[in-house]
Amino acid sequence: MMNQATLPQNVIDRLQTILDVTASGNYDLFTTVDTSSYKSGITRQMFEGVSEQLAPRMAEGYTTTYFGHLKQLHYQIYLWKLSFEDGGDEFVIRMTMDGDNVAGILIT
Repeated sequence: MMNQATLPQNVIDRLQTILDVTASGNYDLFTTVDTSSYKSGITRQMFEGVSEQLAPRMAEGYTTTYFGHLKQLHYQIYLWKLSFEDGGDEFVIRMTMDGDNVAGILIT
């Protein structure tokens, strides 16, 4: 579940879709999330590696906490904390937007 009321709805929707697809482990669905070229840099093997690590924990429950955003060149960079119900290690999500399109996603 996400808890950021101050973000543009399209940003919230894109992140939630990416998280849902990651939780499902469906790379083919991931490639339909956006028309942007960011996906070409994320191979099936890379996606599956992240999904295999996160999906079981996401199934138990997770929350995202919005940290803020910043501007770099003409991109908007949005940052969140990804926390899990199991209380284990947390991750930082960095999603880069180019207008209405996702230009990059990184979960570290």
